[in-house]
Amino acid sequence: MKQQVLKISIGIMTMLSLLSIECTTTNLAGATTETTNGLTGCILNSDNTPASHSIVKLLPVDYNPVYDNSEYQCDTTDSNGVYSFRGVDTGKYSVIARNTKELTSCLVRNIEIDQDTIQMAPEGILKKSGSLSASFSSENAVANGYVYIPGTDVYSTTGSESTVYLSDIPSGEYEEVIAVFKNGHANIARNPVVVNAGETSTVTFPLWKYSTDFILNTTSSGADVTGNVYDFPVLIRLNGNTFDFSEAQPDGSDVAFTNASNTMLPYTIERWDAERKVAEIWVTIDTVYGNNQTQSISMYWGNPSVQFQQSMTVFDTANGFQGVWHLGDSSNSKLADATDNGYNGISPDSASVKIDDGVIGLCRYFDGNDYITMPSTARSRLSFDEGSYYTVSAWVRLDAFDNASHCIVSKGFEQYYLRSTYISTNSASQIPLWEYVEFSETIKWQSLNTPVADKNWTLITGVRKGTEQKLYCNGVLVDSTADIWINTVSRNTSNDLYIGRFAAPVLLPLIEGHCYFKGAIDEVRILSKAQTPEWIKLSYMNQRSDDKLVIRRADSTTK
Repeated sequence: MKQQVLKISIGIMTMLSLLSIECTTTNLAGATTETTNGLTGCILNSDNTPASHSIVKLLPVDYNPVYDNSEYQCDTTDSNGVYSFRGVDTGKYSVIARNTKELTSCLVRNIEIDQDTIQMAPEGILKKSGSLSASFSSENAVANGYVYIPGTDVYSTTGSESTVYLSDIPSGEYEEVIAVFKNGHANIARNPVVVNAGETSTVTFPLWKYSTDFILNTTSSGADVTGNVYDFPVLIRLNGNTFDFSEAQPDGSDVAFTNASNTMLPYTIERWDAERKVAEIWVTIDTVYGNNQTQSISMYWGNPSVQFQQSMTVFDTANGFQGVWHLGDSSNSKLADATDNGYNGISPDSASVKIDDGVIGLCRYFDGNDYITMPSTARSRLSFDEGSYYTVSAWVRLDAFDNASHCIVSKGFEQYYLRSTYISTNSASQIPLWEYVEFSETIKWQSLNTPVADKNWTLITGVRKGTEQKLYCNGVLVDSTADIWINTVSRNTSNDLYIGRFAAPVLLPLIEGHCYFKGAIDEVRILSKAQTPEWIKLSYMNQRSDDKLVIRRADSTTK
């Protein structure tokens, strides 16, 4: 192993020593000096005056300044800015010119030298040189390698520093920026890299082969949300029509997201099914701007050398998320809580719920005899004092219009719950009602309700803000005036959280039993804050099957 390292070190030192070779007037690529092949041209300053005393190099278009050991020709422009080369082999070349005093440069590419001709090159215009940076902080694959621009003398070695800088680059557009590392090489320019005069350009995630942008449209043509929404988990859906799953790792572990400032964004994969070619990913955006259609985020994939850890901060308890259950888990023995509280659910074998296609990935289907419970949550962060601020929501599809009540999610009949019911303070309803109830020791049951429109997916959201109480359906406020049910029973906070039934049989005002749910439930959330109307609407507009928030930019880029 020591001999191998020594050979690699000597090889790199030998290659780098070639860079000190002075300009030569000999031919390139082994041609003889007897040939009449040649090139002449003119270099101008940015004000179109002759750029005298500029150093001009003639390089093959695929020239590698570290590896190639062939000599190159160079010349110095005369008082008219003219340079010339003789004894040049046929082929394609680049001319790179620099004024080291003014820090200006230019590059003329794809000059073809024919047999027995003196070729006239296009004029070169000197402009301020630019630079390029590429951060390899997410991987160490390029340690002790180098990065270069083919056909130029621009390169930089890679060492312990995570960021590589290429300087003194002629302004222009570059389709290739090559990184050479231990196991090979890669073009880190997924799309043409533009280097502007006097500026530094940045290549983000340089070893990722593919990227695309997603626009967040909150204007009236999109999600139609006017106010800003903060710390919001945006749902990104992928399918075989919009994404080639063969380009990413089988589990999507090479996926990464950034904002417009190239800052990495926390994300978590709810589902990545390469065989079915579907995926759902949640990405945290610190601010989704209202009435905006220019905000975007970028997604990167196609790097087999990395494996990212998904972030628990997408559904961060610091942002109020106390329990989030996607309900797409493969096992009923652990229905994972997506927050770091770890309030994982179980579905007993005798009451096992089935997996079904949900509105967001997979969900659970309840047949009227099964349920999910979250053990040891009675005295947890899911238990709120009277007068607290909290939000409870779930996507539901009620399949039973049977004159019975059906519990969606509950912390107990005498604490808080969402359900469907036919019972109202006026009389028995002829159609089912969505109901959100908060129980207080003095007022007892405070009920908000609205009719169930159909057997389609509906996002039900209940919000408690001190003494205020609101019920939303599909992002729209439908009730904020509570019906009061008076009784002598006391508030009971001793129940664990249940999905699909109540913890104990309901005996008041009618004997209803456990109120097992019949239908599908998806994406249950409980937050220790009263979410805003904008947040609730944006959640619906983003999560509905025909997502109105996220648009994949048409000109997505790949290598």
